[in-house]
Amino acid sequence: MQWMLKLRLRVFALLVALSILVFGVVSVFSVGVLPAVGAAIAIAVTVVNSMTSRLGTMTCAGCGNNIDQLPAGTHGIACQGCGTVNHPFNTGEAMLTMDFGMDDDVDEDIAST
Repeated sequence: MQWMLKLRLRVFALLVALSILVFGVVSVFSVGVLPAVGAAIAIAVTVVNSMTSRLGTMTCAGCGNNIDQLPAGTHGIACQGCGTVNHPFNTGEAMLTMDFGMDDDVDEDIAST
């Protein structure tokens, strides 16, 4: 299973578990709703931040390895660990544009007919 999919499932499971926990705490212990929800939000923000800390750098979507130093090819950055081709987001490099050999005056030819 891809690393990014695992990360999404973990975050979703965390949020569902926290929701059930808040409902249970409010129901059983007669705790106020606002303090319980506030504590759950604080816990969720902290845990999600720690789970996604590697996303601040270029990370392989397949295995989670750091691909910052790898060169970008025509189709993206190929991870040396798993071989996944990743789109080079936030590299600061200009993206290559593809020329499909179409003329700019094709629209003019169509409009004149």
